[in-house]
Amino acid sequence: MPLPMPANSNKPDSEETGEGNISSALARAEAAVANLAQDYATWALADVARARTALAAAVDDPARRAPHVETLFRVGHDLKGQGASFGYPLVTKIGHSLCVLTRDRALHYEAKHLDLAKSHLDAIDLILTKGIKGEGGKVGAELVGKLEERVSALLG
Repeated sequence: MPLPMPANSNKPDSEETGEGNISSALARAEAAVANLAQDYATWALADVARARTALAAAVDDPARRAPHVETLFRVGHDLKGQGASFGYPLVTKIGHSLCVLTRDRALHYEAKHLDLAKSHLDAIDLILTKGIKGEGGKVGAELVGKLEERVSALLG
């Protein structure tokens, strides 16, 4: 014979169903993301610095550019994947453009390719340093559009 439910309850406690545990876990996850978001610009700028080091090495050693361009791609890919998650959709868009520029490592990268990669890094650096969150309005759209246009023209 089943045990009778208390008169004031039609369903089990939320702890019994796991609802309380799920809500608690979700709250902890949201707090963790909020903490990461506070530090995002700092660690994204460290990624930009790593990309600048790779860029300088690519400029200095034309015979061995491919691994340095690979680093530029990886940083662009990371920034593309993270920016919007932490309130910087412009970083995501410019990171995507940098990925398009650097994804074909078989391409013979010339100074003009590297100059354009530097323009991408400069733009991301400015956005992060100035804390420009969101879409950046008309100026943000023009910046992204111009970089994408230059990449498209350069790659054909």
